[in-house]
Amino acid sequence: MKVLDEIPILLREINNPPEKLYYEGNFDILEKPCIAIVGTRKYSDYGEMATKQIVKELSVLDIAIVSGLAKGIDTIAHKAAIENQLPTIAFLGSGLDEIYPKENYELAKQICKDGLIVSEYPSKTQPKSMHFPQRNRLVSGISLATVVIEAPEKSGALITAYLAIDQGREVYVVPGDIDRINSKGIIKLLQKGAAYAIGSGKDIVANLMQQPHLFKKKEKSQDKSPENFPEIGYRLTEEEKKIFRFLPRYRLVTVDKIAEGLNRSTTSILTDLSILEIYGLVKTENGKYRRTC
Repeated sequence: MKVLDEIPILLREINNPPEKLYYEGNFDILEKPCIAIVGTRKYSDYGEMATKQIVKELSVLDIAIVSGLAKGIDTIAHKAAIENQLPTIAFLGSGLDEIYPKENYELAKQICKDGLIVSEYPSKTQPKSMHFPQRNRLVSGISLATVVIEAPEKSGALITAYLAIDQGREVYVVPGDIDRINSKGIIKLLQKGAAYAIGSGKDIVANLMQQPHLFKKKEKSQDKSPENFPEIGYRLTEEEKKIFRFLPRYRLVTVDKIAEGLNRSTTSILTDLSILEIYGLVKTENGKYRRTC
């Protein structure tokens, strides 16, 4: 167990910032843009499917997935991140040597290989009910956005959502059937106009792309404002990157022109263009293509 030399900027600026953070794993992950995914412990098949799909679709971005290592949606989000080669960060409500729940001990070890487990509680601290709402402020605080998947009216996931709102972060929710208890918290957030309803991870990517400062290169700043988020990059193959760079933003280009310019077959170009279009990075009009950003 190690102690962070310096609390990350985004956590220094929240209400009641942590005095210390203990960690195991790669602390450089904290420099990545983070998206939190939270939800109920008593999840449905729908909630599991939605979580896995959203993480998979977010894997186009060079981000880290954050959650709280709890049973249910948190566990699914961490595992989905690992499956999609995304680093993941777990904030605990106990000491790092007191993994809770105990059945996630192996998952915590797996997270540490390429990701990070973090706690503000020292060694031997047992999990207590009061620790988890405190933990939630760190989950939302380190993240530029929080995604809520299935949340009853009184749930830790809903607490995290309200903390994110207070911290000036984006909140996204997955709508569910109105007669399900796990939809009650989601409905409340939407009624208050406090969250964006999404149908996929692609919706989150599209919404974040409307905030150019998150995607543009910028000079390093000493500004400690929560708006000074780490920039978001894309996880593309080298061939996809070449196509993306080749395409103009405001002029349409044919597939044949792209293939000629990159000395590739039109078939392989079309395959990569399809991926870029799914990611929302390329738009097609009348069989021609251009960049969207």
